[in-house]
Amino acid sequence: MDLTARFHTYADDFERSYADRNWARLAPYFAADAVYECKSPEALAFRVEGRAAILARFESVTEAFDRRFDSRSLKFASTAVEGQTVTVTGLVLYTVSDAPPLRLPFTEFAEYRGGEIIRLEDAASVEAFGEVTEWMARFADRLQR
Repeated sequence: MDLTARFHTYADDFERSYADRNWARLAPYFAADAVYECKSPEALAFRVEGRAAILARFESVTEAFDRRFDSRSLKFASTAVEGQTVTVTGLVLYTVSDAPPLRLPFTEFAEYRGGEIIRLEDAASVEAFGEVTEWMARFADRLQR
């Protein structure tokens, strides 16, 4: 399986895991020593190391943020492969009653070794972070607790 197909299979399984909270489904996609991080913007920066820590991060972030919305949908805009790294861009659209949709553009990098992700990096622009911050300041009171 080429890296583009491998990444999109992982992304499909991520959505299944989000739906049923079975994050263990994603374990085979990550090396035991994998790293997941976000370097920018600084307010969102984090780094977790190891497969178990990555799966725990997915669970904690989706519980604390994504599930507070009425709905969440993901659309990929582009996928590119350079060497062993897949770069994807897209948009996550979050909706909640009585508020405009929150549009969160994203870029994600997945570096592979032997069919497993060894480094996953999320990147958000400062502008996108600013828009999320502004949306949250205006509409966070509408989110589910």
